[in-house]
Amino acid sequence: MRTKVWIPRRVCETGLREVTMYYKFVGGDQEALQGVFDKAVVGGSLKFNSAVAFNDPYEFKFVSRVPTRPEFDAWHAKYDSGRSATELSHAWEAFSGPAAHWNTTVVPRMNLLESFYVLCLAKRWDSHLMWAHYTSAHQGFAIRYRPEIVDALRSLDGFESDADVAYSDAVPELRWFNSHPAEARSILFTKSREWHYEKEYRVILHGDARQAALSRSVSSTFIDGVIFGTRAPTALIAAALALQSTRPDFRVEQVTSTADGYAMAITRLSPNAWPMSVIL
Repeated sequence: MRTKVWIPRRVCETGLREVTMYYKFVGGDQEALQGVFDKAVVGGSLKFNSAVAFNDPYEFKFVSRVPTRPEFDAWHAKYDSGRSATELSHAWEAFSGPAAHWNTTVVPRMNLLESFYVLCLAKRWDSHLMWAHYTSAHQGFAIRYRPEIVDALRSLDGFESDADVAYSDAVPELRWFNSHPAEARSILFTKSREWHYEKEYRVILHGDARQAALSRSVSSTFIDGVIFGTRAPTALIAAALALQSTRPDFRVEQVTSTADGYAMAITRLSPNAWPMSVIL
């Protein structure tokens, strides 16, 4: 079988412009993979995980910048002038007293983590690291979504915000009473530079606190196809090819590697054309 090298950005049928696809990597044992395939690929289900459960405990980290007392008073005079002198005094004590770190850093982060739920999609499929880690050593697959899914995600119940993740060595700042509220968004969409290979696009929902995850659904027409890992179970590939018979535009592919290097490539699969599942 001839191997086709595929690039993460695909040219449209017209050849006039390129579009960005979005990818969700899936891992687990065969039973779990089949369950995700049935729910997510066939049914269009999406899982937004609690921010508390992220594998990187330093996600959503920020440095709290406490205002000066004049800044504090000026903000309240402009935006919350109904506060009494006693209320303002107690509030200032919370920001400047012995419990300042707890009140300005720990509690806000706990509240944020407990009530936000996140869907992480990659804007590339050709990362060795992601295939090794997120698909259980190539036993899983990546769901490829069409660019139109972005508008659908923004219309979901509980939608809070979405953006491409920025990668930085500097932790975002939360400047109390001294910045535009929109600046706080950087806390939600900044990660350590060590994660830059993911090229992540992130969608955040707001929901009741302390749930393991939120489930939402979109039309399965937003799914362009699946890319299987090199070690994916044949039964799962067969299920995808069976689905393809009912969705003519649904693409079924498998990861491979270029013959003369480490670059990743993908091979198109069909009921009569399966590659040898070998480690290249």
